[in-house]
Amino acid sequence: MIPAPALLEVKDLHVTYGQSRRREFQALKGVSLAISPGETLGLVGESGSGKTTIGRAVLGQTPISDGSIAFDGEDITHAPRRRRKELGRQLQVVFQDPYSSLNPARTIGQTLAEPLSTDPSLSRDAIRGRIAEILRRVGMPEDTAERYPGQFSGGQRQRIAIARAVIGRPRLVVCDEPVSALDLSVQAQVLNLLNELQQDMGLAMLFISHDLTVVRHVSHRTVVLYRGQIVEEGDAQEVNDHPQHPYTQALVDAAPVPDPALQRAKREKRRARRLASATA
Repeated sequence: MIPAPALLEVKDLHVTYGQSRRREFQALKGVSLAISPGETLGLVGESGSGKTTIGRAVLGQTPISDGSIAFDGEDITHAPRRRRKELGRQLQVVFQDPYSSLNPARTIGQTLAEPLSTDPSLSRDAIRGRIAEILRRVGMPEDTAERYPGQFSGGQRQRIAIARAVIGRPRLVVCDEPVSALDLSVQAQVLNLLNELQQDMGLAMLFISHDLTVVRHVSHRTVVLYRGQIVEEGDAQEVNDHPQHPYTQALVDAAPVPDPALQRAKREKRRARRLASATA
Protein backbone atom coordinates (compact mmCIF):
# COMPACT_ATOMS: atom_id res chain seq x y z
CA MET A 1 0.00 0.00 0.00
CA ILE A 2 1.43 3.40 -1.01
CA PRO A 3 1.39 5.86 1.93
CA ALA A 4 -0.58 9.08 1.46
CA PRO A 5 1.48 12.24 0.88
CA ALA A 6 1.95 14.31 4.05
CA LEU A 7 -0.50 17.16 4.57
CA LEU A 8 1.98 18.94 6.83
CA GLU A 9 5.73 18.36 6.56
CA VAL A 10 8.26 20.06 8.82
CA LYS A 11 11.92 19.54 7.86
CA ASP A 12 15.00 20.33 9.95
CA LEU A 13 13.26 23.23 11.71
CA HIS A 14 15.41 25.64 13.72
CA VAL A 15 14.04 28.55 15.77
CA THR A 16 16.34 30.85 17.71
CA TYR A 17 15.14 33.65 19.98
CA GLY A 18 17.31 36.61 20.93
CA GLN A 19 18.84 39.73 19.47
CA SER A 20 22.49 38.84 19.94
CA ARG A 21 24.58 35.67 20.25
CA ARG A 22 25.05 36.19 23.98
CA ARG A 23 21.31 36.25 24.51
CA GLU A 24 20.32 33.68 21.93
CA PHE A 25 18.13 30.74 22.92
CA GLN A 26 17.68 27.81 20.56
CA ALA A 27 14.04 26.83 20.99
CA LEU A 28 14.14 24.23 18.19
CA LYS A 29 17.19 22.33 16.95
CA GLY A 30 16.51 20.50 13.71
CA VAL A 31 12.97 19.18 14.26
CA SER A 32 11.37 17.13 11.48
CA LEU A 33 7.85 15.68 11.52
CA ALA A 34 4.94 14.96 9.21
CA ILE A 35 1.17 14.64 9.52
CA SER A 36 -0.94 12.72 7.00
CA PRO A 37 -4.50 13.75 6.03
CA GLY A 38 -6.95 12.71 8.75
CA GLU A 39 -4.18 11.89 11.23
CA THR A 40 -3.67 13.24 14.76
CA LEU A 41 -0.05 13.70 15.79
CA GLY A 42 0.53 14.25 19.50
CA LEU A 43 3.42 16.54 20.43
CA VAL A 44 4.39 16.17 24.07
CA GLY A 45 7.01 17.72 26.32
CA GLU A 46 7.43 19.82 29.44
CA SER A 47 7.37 23.62 29.52
CA GLY A 48 10.33 24.94 27.55
CA SER A 49 10.66 21.86 25.34
CA GLY A 50 9.73 23.82 22.21
CA LYS A 51 6.37 22.20 21.49
CA THR A 52 4.38 25.45 21.40
CA THR A 53 7.10 27.01 19.24
CA ILE A 54 6.44 24.32 16.62
CA GLY A 55 2.74 25.14 16.64
CA ARG A 56 3.45 28.86 16.31
CA ALA A 57 5.90 28.21 13.47
CA VAL A 58 3.32 26.15 11.58
CA LEU A 59 0.79 28.97 12.02
CA GLY A 60 3.30 31.61 10.86
CA GLN A 61 3.38 33.31 14.26
CA THR A 62 7.11 32.98 14.98
CA PRO A 63 10.17 33.59 12.77
CA ILE A 64 12.08 30.53 11.52
CA SER A 65 15.88 30.51 11.57
CA ASP A 66 16.33 27.53 9.27
CA GLY A 67 14.43 24.57 7.83
CA SER A 68 11.11 24.42 6.00
CA ILE A 69 7.38 23.92 6.50
CA ALA A 70 5.18 22.59 3.70
CA PHE A 71 1.39 22.41 3.73
CA ASP A 72 -0.23 20.20 1.10
CA GLY A 73 2.99 20.33 -0.91
CA GLU A 74 3.30 24.13 -0.78
CA ASP A 75 6.27 25.72 0.98
CA ILE A 76 4.76 28.10 3.53
CA THR A 77 7.94 28.68 5.56
CA HIS A 78 7.99 32.39 4.75
CA ALA A 79 4.52 32.84 3.28
CA PRO A 80 3.44 36.52 3.14
CA ARG A 81 0.60 37.80 5.31
CA ARG A 82 -1.95 37.70 2.48
CA ARG A 83 -1.20 34.04 1.75
CA ARG A 84 -1.35 33.23 5.45
CA LYS A 85 -4.80 34.77 5.63
CA GLU A 86 -5.92 32.61 2.71
CA LEU A 87 -4.45 29.52 4.42
CA GLY A 88 -6.66 30.28 7.44
CA ARG A 89 -9.50 28.48 5.67
CA GLN A 90 -7.53 25.23 5.75
CA LEU A 91 -5.32 25.71 8.79
CA GLN A 92 -6.95 26.59 12.12
CA VAL A 93 -6.04 26.66 15.83
CA VAL A 94 -7.58 25.99 19.25
CA PHE A 95 -5.76 27.89 22.00
CA GLN A 96 -5.14 26.89 25.62
CA ASP A 97 -7.14 29.55 27.45
CA PRO A 98 -10.87 29.46 26.67
CA TYR A 99 -11.40 32.74 28.55
CA SER A 100 -9.11 34.90 26.42
CA SER A 101 -9.64 33.21 23.04
CA LEU A 102 -13.11 34.71 22.45
CA ASN A 103 -13.91 38.40 21.99
CA PRO A 104 -16.15 39.37 24.96
CA ALA A 105 -17.78 42.20 22.99
CA ARG A 106 -19.08 39.97 20.19
CA THR A 107 -21.90 37.45 20.27
CA ILE A 108 -21.00 33.83 19.64
CA GLY A 109 -22.88 34.03 16.36
CA GLN A 110 -20.74 36.96 15.19
CA THR A 111 -17.56 35.11 16.19
CA LEU A 112 -18.56 31.93 14.37
CA ALA A 113 -19.65 33.84 11.26
CA GLU A 114 -16.24 35.45 10.81
CA PRO A 115 -14.43 32.41 9.30
CA LEU A 116 -17.28 32.04 6.80
CA SER A 117 -17.50 35.69 5.76
CA THR A 118 -14.87 35.35 3.03
CA ASP A 119 -16.76 32.57 1.25
CA PRO A 120 -18.86 34.26 -1.48
CA SER A 121 -20.87 31.08 -2.08
CA LEU A 122 -22.53 31.29 1.36
CA SER A 123 -25.66 33.41 1.84
CA ARG A 124 -26.62 34.83 5.24
CA ASP A 125 -29.15 32.05 5.70
CA ALA A 126 -26.51 29.46 4.82
CA ILE A 127 -24.10 30.95 7.36
CA ARG A 128 -26.79 30.93 10.07
CA GLY A 129 -27.56 27.32 9.22
CA ARG A 130 -23.86 26.36 9.39
CA ILE A 131 -23.57 28.07 12.80
CA ALA A 132 -26.61 26.25 14.17
CA GLU A 133 -25.28 22.94 12.85
CA ILE A 134 -21.80 23.28 14.37
CA LEU A 135 -23.18 24.41 17.73
CA ARG A 136 -25.31 21.26 17.84
CA ARG A 137 -22.27 19.13 16.99
CA VAL A 138 -20.24 20.54 19.86
CA GLY A 139 -23.12 20.12 22.31
CA MET A 140 -24.14 23.74 22.88
CA PRO A 141 -27.72 25.07 23.43
CA GLU A 142 -29.74 26.47 20.52
CA ASP A 143 -29.62 30.07 21.83
CA THR A 144 -25.81 30.09 22.09
CA ALA A 145 -25.38 32.21 18.94
CA GLU A 146 -27.25 35.16 20.50
CA ARG A 147 -25.26 35.12 23.75
CA TYR A 148 -21.83 36.48 24.79
CA PRO A 149 -18.71 34.59 25.97
CA GLY A 150 -19.09 35.85 29.55
CA GLN A 151 -22.31 33.86 29.89
CA PHE A 152 -20.53 30.50 29.53
CA SER A 153 -18.26 28.31 31.63
CA GLY A 154 -14.67 27.49 30.66
CA GLY A 155 -15.63 24.13 29.23
CA GLN A 156 -18.45 25.66 27.19
CA ARG A 157 -16.16 28.38 25.87
CA GLN A 158 -13.66 25.77 24.75
CA ARG A 159 -16.43 23.94 22.90
CA ILE A 160 -17.26 27.24 21.19
CA ALA A 161 -13.58 27.81 20.36
CA ILE A 162 -13.47 24.35 18.80
CA ALA A 163 -16.63 25.17 16.83
CA ARG A 164 -14.97 28.32 15.51
CA ALA A 165 -11.89 26.32 14.47
CA VAL A 166 -13.80 23.68 12.50
CA ILE A 167 -16.80 25.62 11.15
CA GLY A 168 -14.93 26.49 7.94
CA ARG A 169 -14.09 22.80 7.43
CA PRO A 170 -10.29 23.15 7.59
CA ARG A 171 -7.89 20.33 6.79
CA LEU A 172 -5.56 20.79 9.77
CA VAL A 173 -6.21 22.08 13.30
CA VAL A 174 -3.40 22.95 15.71
CA CYS A 175 -4.58 22.26 19.28
CA ASP A 176 -2.23 24.02 21.72
CA GLU A 177 -2.86 22.58 25.22
CA PRO A 178 -6.64 22.77 24.61
CA VAL A 179 -7.66 21.05 27.87
CA SER A 180 -4.94 22.01 30.35
CA ALA A 181 -6.99 24.92 31.77
CA LEU A 182 -10.10 22.75 32.33
CA ASP A 183 -11.26 20.53 35.21
CA LEU A 184 -10.51 16.83 34.81
CA SER A 185 -14.14 15.85 34.17
CA VAL A 186 -14.50 18.57 31.54
CA GLN A 187 -11.17 17.58 29.98
CA ALA A 188 -12.51 14.12 29.18
CA GLN A 189 -15.62 15.57 27.52
CA VAL A 190 -13.60 17.96 25.35
CA LEU A 191 -11.12 15.23 24.37
CA ASN A 192 -13.99 12.96 23.34
CA LEU A 193 -15.48 15.82 21.32
CA LEU A 194 -12.18 16.37 19.49
CA ASN A 195 -11.98 12.65 18.71
CA GLU A 196 -15.52 12.64 17.31
CA LEU A 197 -14.94 15.72 15.15
CA GLN A 198 -11.63 14.37 13.90
CA GLN A 199 -13.25 11.13 12.78
CA ASP A 200 -16.46 12.66 11.41
CA MET A 201 -14.80 15.50 9.51
CA GLY A 202 -11.57 13.75 8.53
CA LEU A 203 -9.49 16.43 10.23
CA ALA A 204 -5.75 16.26 10.66
CA MET A 205 -4.61 17.57 14.04
CA LEU A 206 -1.37 18.62 15.68
CA PHE A 207 -2.20 18.09 19.34
CA ILE A 208 0.24 19.82 21.72
CA SER A 209 0.32 18.87 25.41
CA HIS A 210 2.60 18.35 28.40
CA ASP A 211 0.54 15.30 29.44
CA LEU A 212 1.46 12.04 27.73
CA THR A 213 -1.79 10.38 28.94
CA VAL A 214 -3.88 13.06 27.25
CA VAL A 215 -1.85 12.73 24.05
CA ARG A 216 -2.38 8.97 23.98
CA HIS A 217 -6.14 9.45 24.27
CA VAL A 218 -6.44 11.53 21.08
CA SER A 219 -3.40 10.72 18.93
CA HIS A 220 -2.47 8.14 16.34
CA ARG A 221 1.25 8.87 16.72
CA THR A 222 3.29 10.62 19.40
CA VAL A 223 6.41 12.77 19.14
CA VAL A 224 8.31 13.48 22.38
CA LEU A 225 10.22 16.76 22.48
CA TYR A 226 13.02 17.58 24.93
CA ARG A 227 15.01 20.83 24.87
CA GLY A 228 14.10 21.57 21.30
CA GLN A 229 14.85 18.11 19.90
CA ILE A 230 12.81 14.98 19.19
CA VAL A 231 13.93 12.16 21.49
CA GLU A 232 11.26 9.58 20.68
CA GLU A 233 8.38 9.03 18.28
CA GLY A 234 6.04 6.23 17.26
CA ASP A 235 2.60 4.75 17.70
CA ALA A 236 0.83 6.61 20.53
CA GLN A 237 -0.08 3.48 22.49
CA GLU A 238 3.41 2.00 22.06
CA VAL A 239 5.20 5.15 23.19
CA ASN A 240 2.99 5.37 26.28
CA ASP A 241 3.14 1.68 27.23
CA HIS A 242 6.76 0.94 26.26
CA PRO A 243 8.74 4.20 26.38
CA GLN A 244 12.35 3.84 25.24
CA HIS A 245 13.99 7.18 26.06
CA PRO A 246 14.64 8.07 29.73
CA TYR A 247 12.81 11.38 29.30
CA THR A 248 9.72 9.65 27.92
CA GLN A 249 9.91 7.14 30.79
CA ALA A 250 9.97 10.05 33.24
CA LEU A 251 6.88 11.58 31.60
CA VAL A 252 5.02 8.27 31.89
CA ASP A 253 6.06 7.82 35.53
CA ALA A 254 4.98 11.37 36.41
CA ALA A 255 1.47 10.99 34.98
CA PRO A 256 -1.05 10.52 37.83
CA VAL A 257 -3.37 7.50 37.91
CA PRO A 258 -6.60 7.15 39.96
CA ASP A 259 -5.63 3.81 41.55
CA PRO A 260 -3.50 4.40 44.73
CA ALA A 261 -1.78 1.02 44.41
CA LEU A 262 -0.79 1.72 40.79
CA GLN A 263 0.36 5.21 41.71
CA ARG A 264 2.52 3.75 44.50
CA ALA A 265 3.97 1.18 42.08
CA LYS A 266 4.81 3.97 39.62
CA ARG A 267 6.64 5.90 42.35
CA GLU A 268 8.66 2.82 43.29
CA LYS A 269 9.47 2.17 39.62
CA ARG A 270 10.63 5.76 39.21
CA ARG A 271 12.81 5.48 42.31
CA ALA A 272 14.38 2.27 41.00
CA ARG A 273 15.18 3.95 37.68
CA ARG A 274 16.88 6.84 39.46
CA LEU A 275 19.01 4.45 41.55
CA ALA A 276 19.96 2.47 38.45
CA SER A 277 20.92 5.68 36.66
CA ALA A 278 22.99 6.89 39.63
CA THR A 279 24.99 3.66 39.82
CA ALA A 280 25.48 3.25 36.06
